[in-house]
Amino acid sequence: MAERTFVLPDLGEGLTEAQLVRWRVEPGARVEVNAPLCEVETAKAVVVIPSPWAGTVRTVHGRPGESIPVGAALVTIAAADEAGAQPEGEAVLVGYGSRTPGPGEVRRRPRSSASPSASTEEGVRAAPFVRQLARELGVDLTAVAGSGPGGRITRADVEAAARPDDRPGPPPQAPEADHDGDQRISVVGIRKAIARQMVRSVSTIPQFTEFAVFDATALMAARDAARHKGRPITPLPYFILAAVEAVRRHPLLNSSWDESRDEIVVKKSVHVGIAVNTPNGLLVPVLRDADQLSLEAIAERSSRLIEGARGGSLSPRDMSGSTITVTNVGASGPIETGTPIVNPPECCVIGFGAIRLRPMVVDSQVMARQSAWISISVDHRIVDGGLATEFLTALVGELEAIRA
Repeated sequence: MAERTFVLPDLGEGLTEAQLVRWRVEPGARVEVNAPLCEVETAKAVVVIPSPWAGTVRTVHGRPGESIPVGAALVTIAAADEAGAQPEGEAVLVGYGSRTPGPGEVRRRPRSSASPSASTEEGVRAAPFVRQLARELGVDLTAVAGSGPGGRITRADVEAAARPDDRPGPPPQAPEADHDGDQRISVVGIRKAIARQMVRSVSTIPQFTEFAVFDATALMAARDAARHKGRPITPLPYFILAAVEAVRRHPLLNSSWDESRDEIVVKKSVHVGIAVNTPNGLLVPVLRDADQLSLEAIAERSSRLIEGARGGSLSPRDMSGSTITVTNVGASGPIETGTPIVNPPECCVIGFGAIRLRPMVVDSQVMARQSAWISISVDHRIVDGGLATEFLTALVGELEAIRA
């Protein structure tokens, strides 16, 4: 056996480091090709790193909570006979999918390693990395009640199901008790990225916020009609579709400021970032080419992205490249409105409050109507107050003109 050191691979999207969340192996453990070695958290996602070789683990480099640069030593393995081992650098990152073969390449079909319960898990809703974790912890997914959207099983569900067997499930960032009883929480990974992005936003972007209220009667009627037709849908896809239509009329809101050249870059495509509250912090998965999608496609894809963000199964690419962001602040409670912070380098973020009955004047009569607040925060270097008002007015118009 020859000892070989596996370094942290390039996780893509310009990421230069990752935080080590936890080891899945320990020195002396036997591993096979593609067996999970550890979990790392980047600025955008939690990723499972698989082994590129079969062999025995000699040394693990790094402790949970540490930041490891791309290219730094991760684990040393006494590799067994390399016949059939996966080539170095081509390990499949769980949740990312495998690399597409190039011209003339042939993808080898892996040996069947189905567990006895594999056939019974076909109807279970769970991300690939959640299934992998369940196999490692010996959890039968068919016996787990999913807490995710649509009954999807999350990582937390699997770890909770494993606890009766006294299997370890330490949190990625355990608070440390200070000498006076205070707690210190390591700010790394996603939380550190959020902090940097927010500091960048408020320190480099002169931004202002405008507010409006829209009559949601037509939107709610359209949603109810879709549900009666067997197409359950939330208000979010309607919000996104209305934002896209408003952008068509005011494309400057779908732009960014190029600080290196002092230029405004108006984006051709509309890639909508969707702010999602997750156990790991605020994530913004990206609905690409939203301007080319129907309402049904927006609903299906946005639901999948939100589910993936909460389940930790999205790749960094799934959370990069947005051109405008929406945040449904009313989804978590009876929140009227807020002042969202622009997501650099974008120009605009749109916040939607809770839809509820409010007194409104209709045909000179005061009556209770379903309505909601909207707020937009914009980069004042690109957008002045007049254009922001026109965009917000167009957005209200689109929402109030929705038809079933």
